[in-house]
Amino acid sequence: MKRSFTAFFFLVSVIVFTQPQNTFADDPKARAIMEKVDARDDGDHQTSDMEMVLIDKKGQKRVRKIHTFSKDKGEDTMRLMFFLHPADVKDTAFLTYDYDDPDKDDDQWLYLPALRKTKRIATSDKSSSFMGSDLNYSDMTSRDLEDYDFSFYEKAKESEVRGKKVYVIWSVPRSKNVIDETGYEKSLVFVRPDIDMVVRAIRSRLI
Repeated sequence: MKRSFTAFFFLVSVIVFTQPQNTFADDPKARAIMEKVDARDDGDHQTSDMEMVLIDKKGQKRVRKIHTFSKDKGEDTMRLMFFLHPADVKDTAFLTYDYDDPDKDDDQWLYLPALRKTKRIATSDKSSSFMGSDLNYSDMTSRDLEDYDFSFYEKAKESEVRGKKVYVIWSVPRSKNVIDETGYEKSLVFVRPDIDMVVRAIRSRLI
């Protein structure tokens, strides 16, 4: 069975590092926490209303309103996003099909209403920006736990997010292929142990 976690419903930041990447060893305790996140029962289908907030260098904000649907198809999961507001993205739709099979690439399609065309997102394009945001297309899919090493960030092994205790865990790809696909060299994920959920992530890239 595919062991996965997703960056789909929580806050993501991107930081660019210029120093060489350190070596991270897999920590069984950190991995056990991520396995609990993966095993969390999220039901067979979900609907939600979301906001995507884009903040430019001057601190000005643009808010996009999104309605999402998610449904399990056997062991696979289908996710559909509809952009409702503002006018420049209204009626844009994004479909992701997450396959349980770790050897099968997830499929993604973006519907562009202005062109009345649907664009399939190639695996080589999944590190590209998603809808002009700091997220990329790989953030819209689940990730296989076996593709990553997990270890505690010792400077902040335990911290808080919005007043709730979290564990702070490094997530480091085990292969260059995963780095190339996602565009991320490593990530910090913040896990609330009371609900077994990732509530924040900081992604980093090397240049």
